Amino acid sequence: MRAKELDEAIFEFMAKGNKKDEKFNELALQIFAYQFERNEPYRSFCLRKGKTPEVISHWSEIPPVPTQAFKLMDLACEPIESAQAIFLSSGTTQGEGKRSKHFIFNLCLYETSVLLWFEPHLLPERKSMPIAVLFPPPHEFPNSSLGHMLSTIVRKWGSSKESEERLSSNWFIQCGKLLAEEMENWLKSAESKGQPVMLLGTSFSFVHFLDWCLQHRLSFRLPEGSRLMDTGGFKGRSREVKRNELYRLYEQVFGIPSEWCINEYGMAELSSQFYDGIVGHSFFATNVGAKQRLYRPPHWVKTRILEPETLEEVNDGEIGLLCHYDLANRGSVMAVLTEDLGIKVGENFILLGRAKGSDLRGCSVLMDELLSEQ
Repeated sequence: MRAKELDEAIFEFMAKGNKKDEKFNELALQIFAYQFERNEPYRSFCLRKGKTPEVISHWSEIPPVPTQAFKLMDLACEPIESAQAIFLSSGTTQGEGKRSKHFIFNLCLYETSVLLWFEPHLLPERKSMPIAVLFPPPHEFPNSSLGHMLSTIVRKWGSSKESEERLSSNWFIQCGKLLAEEMENWLKSAESKGQPVMLLGTSFSFVHFLDWCLQHRLSFRLPEGSRLMDTGGFKGRSREVKRNELYRLYEQVFGIPSEWCINEYGMAELSSQFYDGIVGHSFFATNVGAKQRLYRPPHWVKTRILEPETLEEVNDGEIGLLCHYDLANRGSVMAVLTEDLGIKVGENFILLGRAKGSDLRGCSVLMDELLSEQ
């Protein structure tokens, strides 16, 4: 199939909400055949493993590539000059030269994936509202997948016109500076207008603003229905804040209860995201000991949890590396093995954080196989 035909099939599958494994499998195999034909480094890798479209009959057999591969080679199914966007990983721990490159050849596909999973989790009412973003605006970070995701959300659902009754959406990190006083005034306006608002940003950006508020003895009581989405961790940062402590601070400073605070998990190498709840209702795992939030993939993504050394799928309740099969990754590689650890809970997972070097032996083996063909 050609790219246009595949994209139309993916759009249809995403829009219909078809959760049947047979349809996912059919489409995944078509995407694999397309990527095997068009993505030369990936084809060489698959041939080395003896995995071709002729011998694979189920999506779980499609060879995944580790996220490290996006740092070292151009995994693209079309000429990279024709990419509509190039998303780079944050590079917070490895420097500018070690950043993943994900070439996006259909931004509409990426944005549709963003909105179709964001809306039921953060905006089930499907009504626009003022949005405060604790992240630089897209023109400052044009290669950030998170920046593009946030701008897509603000463009569709953020209030754009200020009035006596209504706030406008705004970005509160600009030119490398947290606009704390401006954010304070915006939140006070939300209080006085009695209007629910949405706060979006990275966990670390929220920590900076929370620290500033505590230092200035500030707190707010945002109107009922206000909500918050944070994303990202603290790897490579000077300070780490536990998630339960974050929820406590969100409620103390913003007046937003923890069940209205949703965490998003995503990465530059994927076109889709995962959430750990719907506003007002968190997803919790029940059979894994301590109460922990659960992440659910959209129906156009399948997640397997793999034993770090053998890369065999683990059983329910066991820990392994997250491996995602994202149909929206049509233009690159659909099957991506991450360096993130999780606990398998049916088709969902509990996110544990980044694996250590000793847990990445399976990834290292895959990288050797990829690089040996270059």
